[in-house]
Amino acid sequence: MASSEAFTFITESKDLAPQFFGPYLDRTGAKVADLQTHLLTDLRRQYPELIISIIPAGNVNLLAFAAAGFAQAELDLDDEPIVRWRGYSPPRTRHGSGALAESRFFAKYRYKWNNEDFILYSVIVGIQSLQYVLKEPHGSETTLSNSAIVDKLILAIGEWYTVDEDIIYVYDGYWSASKTLWKQVQDASWDKVILDPKMKKDLVEVSGKFFDSKDIYDEYGVPWKRGLIFHGPVGNGKTISIKALMHTLNQRKQKIPSLYVKNASQTYNIRNVFQFARSMSPCLLVLEDIETIVTPNTRSYFFNEVDGLENNDGILMVATTNYLDRLDPGLSKRPSRFDRKYLFPLPNLNERVLYCQFWRRKLDGKPDVDFPESLCLPIAKLLDDFSFAYMQEAFVATLLILARGSESSASINCLFNDPNQYRFYRIIKEEAQMLREDMDKSEITPPVPLVAPNTSYSGPWTATPGTSLADQHAIKHDQELVNLPGRHSFQSDPNTAAVRSLVQYFSVRL
Repeated sequence: MASSEAFTFITESKDLAPQFFGPYLDRTGAKVADLQTHLLTDLRRQYPELIISIIPAGNVNLLAFAAAGFAQAELDLDDEPIVRWRGYSPPRTRHGSGALAESRFFAKYRYKWNNEDFILYSVIVGIQSLQYVLKEPHGSETTLSNSAIVDKLILAIGEWYTVDEDIIYVYDGYWSASKTLWKQVQDASWDKVILDPKMKKDLVEVSGKFFDSKDIYDEYGVPWKRGLIFHGPVGNGKTISIKALMHTLNQRKQKIPSLYVKNASQTYNIRNVFQFARSMSPCLLVLEDIETIVTPNTRSYFFNEVDGLENNDGILMVATTNYLDRLDPGLSKRPSRFDRKYLFPLPNLNERVLYCQFWRRKLDGKPDVDFPESLCLPIAKLLDDFSFAYMQEAFVATLLILARGSESSASINCLFNDPNQYRFYRIIKEEAQMLREDMDKSEITPPVPLVAPNTSYSGPWTATPGTSLADQHAIKHDQELVNLPGRHSFQSDPNTAAVRSLVQYFSVRL
């Protein structure tokens, strides 16, 4: 018989699993002065039987480790909601394809590694990116002690970070690992570097002698460290020489890691640089544009890091500058910091001939390029006072004109040995003239005043006659360094997530 009651009273309800999302919403919706402490307290209340370990994602990234195939991370939507953004990640190349992307601000995962199960909460609020790893105690462990199994997981991820030797570590406010720069370095070799033979031989040998001589340094009680300064005008081989040096060290039986510092303008940056260099020793530490690193505000701190109480054994420092005269005397004139200085001047006639021969070999077999051996010396004379960078521009511009076929191919009456009979020579002569005019226009005579006339000024900036605008406003021409997403981040200052751009919000590509 059917019940005549219009309503049925429910006396029991299904037990729902406790949710961490409620406390998360409460904390992020109002009081966030110390978010990690609040969330830790809430998690301990929710999981009183488990050990809770807080791991900064910028130091050890569990999700990146899983994405690389070394663990499993399954998103758990049964027990907890998720907070995420969906967006579009643009193509990395102009003709590439974009993709949907997602950034998760609050998510729970079932995490598995080495046949061990964990609970993982990943939480991002503002600049904080936190991972809460939950694991049951084992043996004599208590809920307030560290978990030995979680510690093993942290060590495994840390070793994964450093096991790849085919990378170059780059510091630009934080440490990252560049596979792109490493690949560029593989194309560099001393065979492609045109320098004074004696200086080139010295540079080829200096690093090998240093890293092979630890026993000698120890025998005489001398700190096993060395510093070199590469200086000279822009575009004369400093960068390619450093790449060749990196390549040589990477080819050793025991590979020497290369650390490349692009920007370290604050004392905490300098601390990060040397802390990591000491942990990677023996290593090559390249300090680009050293005058931007050692400033009046940082000089004392830098000097203390270089030759203070800390142990810098095994660190070969190479600093670069376009302006040796602007360096602090404590850098350029104290051997215990930087022992040798190498000048990269404008190439002489012989070096320009070698550079022309280098291009001729590259173009050998191109039917549209009439570049015989006999042109190398005349072209080298045309390019007097050109840097290697300007010479490269002359050759590239000439080849572009040849490719377009815009220069007249009509024959010209000239003597048998006259280089003007060759179209290649006529074009590069015109391009060299235009480049020379561009170089001449950049000269400042008289110098541009940096302050208004009759204005009292006691600052450090000065201008000298003959200083070019290019010298006053030097433009860096560095290859773009690509940070591997979610990996190889070794930042130790508190703003771990602040160094990332807005792209980080769309970092989980589908």
